[in-house]
Amino acid sequence: MAPAAAAPANGVSSLAGHVGHLDDKQADMLKKIWIKLFELFKQPGDPNSKPAPKKPVEEAPKKSGGFFSRGKKEPETQQEFFIGATTDPQWLSLPLEKAIPLIPGTELRRTFWNMVATDNPDAVCLRFLRARKWDLDAAYNMLINTLRWRLVMRVDDLIALGETGIREELESHKKGLGEQFTWNLNSGKACLGGPDKQGRGICFINVRFHHKEDQAPEVIKLLTMYVMESSRLVVNQPIEASCIVFNMEGFTLSNMDFDFVKFLLSCLEAYYPETLGQCLIHKAPWVFSTVWNLITPLLDPVVATKIQFTKSLNDLTQYVDPSALPSFISGDANKKTKDELIKVDPPKAGTLEKPTTAAVQDYEDAIKEFSYETSEWVKKTNAETKDEEPRREHARQLRQARIKAEKDIRGPNQWGAKGMFQVTEDNRLIIDFGSDGWEPKDITNTV
Repeated sequence: MAPAAAAPANGVSSLAGHVGHLDDKQADMLKKIWIKLFELFKQPGDPNSKPAPKKPVEEAPKKSGGFFSRGKKEPETQQEFFIGATTDPQWLSLPLEKAIPLIPGTELRRTFWNMVATDNPDAVCLRFLRARKWDLDAAYNMLINTLRWRLVMRVDDLIALGETGIREELESHKKGLGEQFTWNLNSGKACLGGPDKQGRGICFINVRFHHKEDQAPEVIKLLTMYVMESSRLVVNQPIEASCIVFNMEGFTLSNMDFDFVKFLLSCLEAYYPETLGQCLIHKAPWVFSTVWNLITPLLDPVVATKIQFTKSLNDLTQYVDPSALPSFISGDANKKTKDELIKVDPPKAGTLEKPTTAAVQDYEDAIKEFSYETSEWVKKTNAETKDEEPRREHARQLRQARIKAEKDIRGPNQWGAKGMFQVTEDNRLIIDFGSDGWEPKDITNTV
């Protein structure tokens, strides 16, 4: 298998509207959205905008038959303890035009660059423009709505803490909540791997292991965001999107969780636009047809076009090479993916303290350099900026700086410990899905 075969040799997407393939109108739109962002980052915010009082630590309600068994259900309306704990509730509750002025530009800038992470900054902005069909105002509103959402949902904190840090932080808010997170992460509900036949990373979701009442809704939200943000490390131009495979074998109505479905769809449609390459629903039983009729009206038309149903292993292997499939889908217990096969000890906890290492300072300097070059670039005509290589080089330098700072910014996770995607001692970003025919791939410079 040659997973990178679908990508052009120069690492540039061949798709119109992507990095390296912009017409004059699209290039103008990209420049305009950068101008609006730079202005946004200067705003002071409202000094009276404060977080709500911290909620007291609570005991998690016990369930009959064991902590994670199906027993007494949680109340329908539940308080969230981690999400929203550090921001003014109005940031998300107020209409966008009223909420955004309350938020300091420095906070919006911080989460923007954490959203970019190791990606090409232009590629991030272009995803919002494509998602709104090159309507500048609509794309900009979608982007800034994502930034306020990230701040309220504490996405950056999730990445800084890492899985063990998240567990400890959740336990400090509500006894048992952190244990729920860790159990879900290691339950086999989701595993990472790949690639699919377009070279994209895959998240395999084993639906039969999920029961809504086994955990607080907040835990599922946090797990979803954590897996999505952690897997963003495999992004390397022109591979911007990912694949999701829902294994529906053994599904019953007791596994259905509409709240999770709605949250996942909102993430893919509103906050991670253009990041879903394809979604495969595998071996859905007849009872799922009733559920599907309820889900279909919730689907964004663009997302709907990326969904395929596969009834057999032969159908599925039209999209994913057999060697990339986990054993719970292939049925071959002797051939497990790297995520399934390798067991690691819980990683060390990350921290919410802002890192001040030399690598982080170099990364901050790289952001300033990229921002300065971009502020100069937007002043020039398209004829003057026809040569895209200088800009790509600035993006490459920014990516390299972020990779060097990753170990200080990102809390340790099990996928790094397993060697699936990790930063090496010499600051190279390597992905290794471990499937047959896959060779470890250095994606340090692919922007």
